[in-house]
Amino acid sequence: MVNASDSDFIESVYKDITIHLEHKEFMKILKKELTEQDIYHIKENIYNLDFWISKKFFRALAVDKPLLKKDYSDLTILGMFATIRETFSGFLIHLTYLRDEAQRKKITIDTTILISLYIKDILNIDPYYEQKITNIINSLQADFNEIITYRIEIDDNKDYLKIGYDNWVFFCKNKDIEETKKKIINEDIIWFK
Repeated sequence: MVNASDSDFIESVYKDITIHLEHKEFMKILKKELTEQDIYHIKENIYNLDFWISKKFFRALAVDKPLLKKDYSDLTILGMFATIRETFSGFLIHLTYLRDEAQRKKITIDTTILISLYIKDILNIDPYYEQKITNIINSLQADFNEIITYRIEIDDNKDYLKIGYDNWVFFCKNKDIEETKKKIINEDIIWFK
């Protein structure tokens, strides 16, 4: 990808996004407006794991047909994808740490509420799409499980993951999912964001 022409490079990076958009000239505008400096920085990002995780998420949203296209404007979809790009790999790390730590401590931990909050309150996607996007998230967590687990192992400051784990366990302690849902307030969502 790095050795491709600027035009081909931009096409390969953004094709998984543009198929979700109504505006047919988006790619043409993008190619015209991106500077050499912009392209340089995008090329630098392709060496990051979060780039590939988000790219796979964008592709998964369009496996059968573009999932969000009929209900959201192009600008809204671009905003959602920007949020995915900025938050999703960190969210997968958090989910993986929760799961693995719970297994080590031999307790059951349910992350369905966290996934639901991520979809509805972070990505701002309608609950109508929740099950499909939950399936995508679970699939991507399985696909990237090994590398995320290694990423967590080499992290020299796991305290932020431990704090998130301890808080979630305390928050959900001795409650079923419905009780936990009732306990979530707006301030919790703001802290989650």
